[in-house]
Amino acid sequence: MAEPIKKQPELISTDENKDHEFTLSKNMAILVRLKNENITRNTQKVTDITSALIDLKWMHRHEIYPWRAKEEVYGAVLEEILNSHPKLKEQILRRLESHYQRLKEHEAETLSITRGLAEKTWKSSTL
Repeated sequence: MAEPIKKQPELISTDENKDHEFTLSKNMAILVRLKNENITRNTQKVTDITSALIDLKWMHRHEIYPWRAKEEVYGAVLEEILNSHPKLKEQILRRLESHYQRLKEHEAETLSITRGLAEKTWKSSTL
């Protein structure tokens, strides 16, 4: 017996394909823009990007192995000094805090310059 003739699916014409691609690309661009606006709106309320990057780097600084070993040695030495000279504790902690703040400021400047270079908005003072 002969097989019944199956109806072939209709192919979308090339004009319709172009329309679908154009609509899809516009929709994707709008979704990306909306996502970026939402991210910007939500994150700018909390903190600026430079501060967030600095905090994140300092939060995870112990994961860098060579620095971790050095920090552990310095920490052990500092603990021994503080145990043997308790009257120097405040002075040492003040100096450590001031050095820490200075390092964070330098890191903030570096990240700002790096971001400016990436966005091509940074201008040097010599130009």
